[in-house]
Amino acid sequence: MARPSGFGFGIRSTIVWIVMVIVLVVVPDALERWVSLEVARVCGWVLASGIWVAALEREWRERFRPFARFVLQIAAWLAAALLAGWISEQFR
Repeated sequence: MARPSGFGFGIRSTIVWIVMVIVLVVVPDALERWVSLEVARVCGWVLASGIWVAALEREWRERFRPFARFVLQIAAWLAAALLAGWISEQFR
């Protein structure tokens, strides 16, 4: 199978990252009336990381070695969490 272009890969990764941020903002706020905020955030992380893995993991595995993939994904996920936390605090 031919490897997709780098531009398309970057666009897909960016779109999924934005979806992750949205999930990390919306899910905890939606669940907070039933569970503690900490548990709601964990539920958001489970959903957001599942979306990332389902949508992108194969492409990331094909493009990056394990250590590079780990570092880049941790950076992307941490940035998503920090941005989502900031957005969430702006509306509280």
